[in-house]
Amino acid sequence: MLCWNYLVKLIEDFEDKHYQLNVSTPCSRLKHLMEARSLEQADLVEILGSSEIVTKIINGELQITEEQAEALGKFFHSDANLFIY
Repeated sequence: MLCWNYLVKLIEDFEDKHYQLNVSTPCSRLKHLMEARSLEQADLVEILGSSEIVTKIINGELQITEEQAEALGKFFHSDANLFIY
């Protein structure tokens, strides 16, 4: 029985390390929505303020502000909280 428990623990540890399910960030959610709608970064410039801001958000260098989240929520017809940590 001890061997079986050890094997189960090894499998769980491996899965936790390599297969994190439902791990998403505001940035990854935004990227998914963009991909689903075949949008380019340029399509979000008016919503987020500038191409530099869009690039930094997409690259994970800048977090989405509450104001930007509201604008993205309206644009994508979704809850603004989707874009906030």
